[in-house]
Amino acid sequence: MFASYRSGLAISFGAILPAAMIVAIIDGLLTGSNEAIIPLLGLWSIVAVPAALLVGLAIGATRATWAGAAPSKLLRRLREDLEFDRAVFAGLASGLVVAVVFALVAGRLADVFVGDLRTHSGGWFEIALLGIAVVSALVTLILSRIIRWISRKLTAEVALSPPLLVVVVVGFAAAAAAGAWLVVLAPTDPSSAAFAATVPVIAIALLGAAYGPLDQLRLSVPRRPTIVAILTVVVAGLPLVTLRAVPSVQVSVAVIDRSAIGSLVDQLRTRLDHDDDGFSAFFGGPDCDDDLGRVHPNATEIPGNGIDDNCFGGDAAVEPSTADPPVAAQPPAPLQRRNLLIVFVDSLRFDRLGVAGYRRDGKSLTPRIDGFAAEAVVFRKAFAQAPATLRSAPSFLGSRYPSQLAVDRPYADYPTILDSNDLLFEVLQASGFTTLGQSSHFYFCDDERYPRVCDKFPRRMRSNVLQGADEWDNTGAVDIAPSNADVAGPRIVAKTVARLEELSTSARPFAMLVHLFDPHSTYMPHAEWPITERGERGLAQKYDYEIAFEDQMVGRILDALERTGLAKTTVVALVSDHGEAFGAHAIAGERLFFHGHSLYRELLHVPLMFRVPELPGRVVDDVVELVDLAPTICALFGIPPARSWIGRSLLPLMRGQPLSAKPAFAELIPAPWWNHEMKSMVSSDGTRHVLYRVTDRRWEIYDLVNDPDEKIDISRTDPRAEDLKAELRRWIDGPLVAGGGSCMKCTAERRSAR
Repeated sequence: MFASYRSGLAISFGAILPAAMIVAIIDGLLTGSNEAIIPLLGLWSIVAVPAALLVGLAIGATRATWAGAAPSKLLRRLREDLEFDRAVFAGLASGLVVAVVFALVAGRLADVFVGDLRTHSGGWFEIALLGIAVVSALVTLILSRIIRWISRKLTAEVALSPPLLVVVVVGFAAAAAAGAWLVVLAPTDPSSAAFAATVPVIAIALLGAAYGPLDQLRLSVPRRPTIVAILTVVVAGLPLVTLRAVPSVQVSVAVIDRSAIGSLVDQLRTRLDHDDDGFSAFFGGPDCDDDLGRVHPNATEIPGNGIDDNCFGGDAAVEPSTADPPVAAQPPAPLQRRNLLIVFVDSLRFDRLGVAGYRRDGKSLTPRIDGFAAEAVVFRKAFAQAPATLRSAPSFLGSRYPSQLAVDRPYADYPTILDSNDLLFEVLQASGFTTLGQSSHFYFCDDERYPRVCDKFPRRMRSNVLQGADEWDNTGAVDIAPSNADVAGPRIVAKTVARLEELSTSARPFAMLVHLFDPHSTYMPHAEWPITERGERGLAQKYDYEIAFEDQMVGRILDALERTGLAKTTVVALVSDHGEAFGAHAIAGERLFFHGHSLYRELLHVPLMFRVPELPGRVVDDVVELVDLAPTICALFGIPPARSWIGRSLLPLMRGQPLSAKPAFAELIPAPWWNHEMKSMVSSDGTRHVLYRVTDRRWEIYDLVNDPDEKIDISRTDPRAEDLKAELRRWIDGPLVAGGGSCMKCTAERRSAR
């Protein structure tokens, strides 16, 4: 029995380890950096060695059970027994066909079930895959019989030797894999799965060659088990040699972002945190001292103590004490206006608007928003402070950076905003406004105030962004997974229009927020705009047509204001919380689609427009932040802002007056579903975007004028690079921390969640 297991392990390690090394080299070459091959050999060996061990044990158990069924004997039978050869061929071919179809269906299911919220509906996804796997097994049996019949006809006409049959099978596998990759899988970029599947294909090909055409050569090699044992020791030791050094920026980018196995680095960092502070130094990780628990990227920097507490470029210098951070200036006397309507369109990129110059099918997608913009003050360089609703909406409603907001669980998928925050509606309510919300989305569920609206949801939902609202109509909201296929716009607009008609007869001023959700994955098709593209182009087309559909919804609301006479007395603000990504960037080997994963421009550059009675429309090119929304609204109505707000009034710019230039900052806060952290700054002149990837301890800088898609990192060539980095450092160590920001609580919660 021991001999069976020893032989099984020799077969497995002798095939899988070389196959994994071949794949590692290919993976490295495809990243565009030959230097990445060395660490990738180490990463792939971490996967290959345990896989080879499991397969070897399985082979050993099989051989111990069916003694004598050595590969050489099996191949001898294949040569001698034509019917057995046909049966094996049919089984392999049918299995490959069904496996490819299974992969295609799985890719479609991933899009249908989960969209950008896949981590929250993965359970249903796995159940569906299990069901399909059962069906696939039955289909394989049926298909094998059909292929067996075809093989009889084929071998009757063409003499196929066993080696040629091996070539046919392997060639078919390669063609099927290439076809699946190019036609369907490539648009969704499951590179890790494709590369992982390549390892057994190569291993089987190596075994087929070793026990087939090269069988005599294999038998002539002396001490084969010893050679395999030495190979195993060498490959198993590769991680200790290839992954110890801190990689260069180029190698880090190639391995983590471009390789098929880059996500493994994140998993290893989670497990190789020596001081248990939530961060690791592995492979250039963000912890600059992995033996000292109080030193990590989310620590508060203590100037002059000789320690780089937050791993952010050395110890901060001691600066003279200053006064408390300035509170937003007192507003001027208000103009003659009564009401406020905030049209909050989810997931809307500024660069997709007609007013930004975008065209699809030769025309603007947003004629109604374009018409509104002609009468409004349009901020062309407005940037969100977070890339997802759960962080961005509370930030602009509370005029604070995301990590400065008080929440119940900082390291959570959907934290609850605490009552201690000062949100816009609380300030307006105290000033005599009737405050209302119109939505139909799970994020606005509140099981304390409106327990029956979301009572069928499997888990409790309470964002608590309804603070200060006299009423909030969230009827029709569905849970996270079904929301991706929900067309909510028509029902939201219908109840909004009805409520506006009622408010038009009221003597009391109102402030209403309307949340329009529809330009959101999975981007539902609409009859008026048929989808003609596929893959990534199809995804972008569906998104564009969702925007066209939502533009009509905005138009209906604007028409209601005109019809009721409210347009003359109502300030209308149009804003979005974040944009969308379409695979332009990658993190941890995963191309980024949808939102919530990064701070690149496509996720932060959003619309911000104000149509104000008595103020002419104009275009403003100053860089502004969404945290300026609430102070600006208060200034428009002559209401003092909350003292906790850090944004500033943009009213001077709206009047054509100068306002001191200021950068726009943003944060990506880690969460269980995406454990990455970033900070970013758009320079005050709007020409540079600086990103600090905390998780990878890496800087990136992009030229927004000549490279708006942020494809070329100039952090090592831009003469302004060091000054820009220093400016972002000062914000993190200064105003952000002084206002209660950073992610210290995230670190503690993330550590306890392990």
